[in-house]
Order: sequence, then C-alpha cells, then structure tokens
Amino acid sequence: MLMYNHRRNRTLITMSVGMSMDEWQRVGIIHRELSYYKELSRHIGPLSFISYGHNHRRETQLLKRHIPDADIVWTSSKIFSFFPSGLFLAGFTPPLSIKSYVNIKSVRTNQISGAWAGAYIAKQLKLPFILRAGYLMSKNIRLDPKASLLKIQLLALLEKWVIKHADAIIVTYRKAKDYIINKYNTNPSNITIIGNPIDTKIFFPQKQKNITTRDVLFIGRFMPEKNIPSILSACHKAHVSITLLGKGPLKKQMIEFAKAMKIDAHFIDSMPNTQIPQLMSKHRLFILASLFEGNPKVLLEAMSCKMPCIASDIPEHIEIIENEREDLLVPSNPDALAQAIHQLLQSPDFAQQLGSRARQKIITEYSLSKNALKESQLHAILTR
Repeated sequence: MLMYNHRRNRTLITMSVGMSMDEWQRVGIIHRELSYYKELSRHIGPLSFISYGHNHRRETQLLKRHIPDADIVWTSSKIFSFFPSGLFLAGFTPPLSIKSYVNIKSVRTNQISGAWAGAYIAKQLKLPFILRAGYLMSKNIRLDPKASLLKIQLLALLEKWVIKHADAIIVTYRKAKDYIINKYNTNPSNITIIGNPIDTKIFFPQKQKNITTRDVLFIGRFMPEKNIPSILSACHKAHVSITLLGKGPLKKQMIEFAKAMKIDAHFIDSMPNTQIPQLMSKHRLFILASLFEGNPKVLLEAMSCKMPCIASDIPEHIEIIENEREDLLVPSNPDALAQAIHQLLQSPDFAQQLGSRARQKIITEYSLSKNALKESQLHAILTR
C-alpha cells in the first residue's frame, strides 16, 4: 500500500457515466445524493468528485452548496455528447488526467457504472479502491430488451474487472452480495452490506391541516417489474384513490388502463426529492408491489415518514420489513393487495403502529449517520 503524505487527504468519488451535479439538480435528487456524502465526509475527510458535466464552474457551485469543502477535479468534454456511445467512451478518459489526483488518498465509486475509471486511477496511484455496487450492471442489463449482445458482454467484462480490483465492495442488500460471490468467486469478507441511506431529518412525518387526503401512493419507474397493473387493479377492487409519481415507457399505457377501469388515479411526472415528504403526508398508505427489487430507497423513505406500507413479499422486501410488525408483506396479485389496502384503511390504529415501528427501524438501521459511520470504518481499515 502507498505511504501517504500530508497532501493525500481527499477521497475521490467517481460518478456514474454521463451523470453530473447539474443532472442530479435537474431531476431533483441532488440533495438526496449529496446529503450522505456530506455526512460521510465528516468521518473520512474532504471529498473530490469526477463528474460528467461540461461546465466545471457550475458543477463546483452546485456541489459546494451542499458540501462546502468538496471539489470537482474532473469534468467531461462536451464533444462526447455529439456522437453515438460518446457518453460511454467518456467513462474511460478520467485516468488521462492522472496529475489531477495528487491529493487523493483513496477512491470510492458511486455505482459500478464508471467505476472502471476509478479502479484504473487507484491502480496507477497504488491507492485503496472501494466499489459501491448498488446497481449490478450484468444482472440488470439483461432485463433491457433493447440491449445488444455486445453491450451485455462488454458491461459484464467491465463489471468483472472492477470487482476483481476492488479492495472492498459495498452492496445494499444480501442478494447482491450472494450474486457477486457466486458469479465472480469473490471473498465474502471483502463485501459489506450497507443499505441505502435515508435523511430522516427530511423524511419525517409531517402534519398538515386543511388538505385533501388521498388513499394510496406509488412512486417509481413505470417499468414491467414494478407491477403497476396489479396495483391499479387492486385499487379498483378496493374502491380507493391512488397517486402515481414517476416516468417510464409504460406510463401512457397505465394512464389509459386507469381510465378504462374508471379508477380515481392521479399521475405526476416528477418533483424534487425534498418535496416528496409533503406528498406522502397527503396519502394514507404507500404501496410497492414489485416483482423484484434491490434495496428500494423510496420504500425506505416512506417508512421514514411513518407511512403504513404495503410491499410485495419478495426477498428484497423481506430483508427490510418484518411482516405485520413494521409493515405488510403480501403476494403481488391484485386480490392480496386489495385485501391489504382494506386492512390498513379499516384499522387506522394498527396502521399507525406499523408506521411508528417502521420509522424507528429506519432511524436505527438506515439513517445517514448510521450508514456513514459503518462505511467510515471500512475506509479506516483500508487507509491506515
């Protein structure tokens, strides 16, 4: 391991390929993303970021609004946005500016996407490399019907390479750890499970007066795995209203589906993440009936807001929720979902008890401070 001098005091964070502070700001998640890094920096020292934005000054300004002592050490050239696969190719260029990383003591990725740049920089400078694998490319790319065989194979090779070179790997749920162990023959002791961090000071139960309350809230991408037709059918059977927040290729079809079934459904495209607690406060319960998941941050956020939640009884949800103690886990079919909706709406005291226990679990196991402390111990071992 490299012997560090006093100048090497920063941790380099590699953003996903094509992602930037400006994009996080545009889609309303910059506070969600940076609040954890701000907390982490209190434990491990100042941070530097590799960003795929094109305006270095704006990237820096956006970052410093949230983390004043952080900085942007590399931004992408705009030229990559003008030709096919340009954004992907941009992910291989940060190591070309190796002199920009003289103050770096370790490298930590935001996701696997773009991690190859961080892995190569760490290898060049003989620094510890921490891979956060919240999104497994080789697993999820196969669910994309538009993905070519070449793309699938290339991303699998890149994922294998970065996992091989990681000194430590952070995953957000147990099945991800098992997947990496089995697929890449990785030493289990190199993998740490740290769930998605939740800002419990933003996501907390908010009391509002003189508001119109709706019944069910869904937040997520309009994708097949989210099982939205079953959610809408359950609302039809239960005769309840629903609000659906999100975008995706199935949204138009779901709007037509709701109209055809005469469901009281309200569709919202997007809103800043910091406004979502207010939206949650206007609904009686939250529902997530996914056929498969990772460590769904939106479910954790709803639990943090003390919302009674209904979640499909898949392994990833079972890992988060103790059924009928913290929330309800049910089969993902319309009948079971409708029955659970009736149960919560007709038993408000029981629903309130579930919400209270759920928030306590988030505070205990998923808060920014808990997660940052756990990760900082990993950094301390690698950089001592």
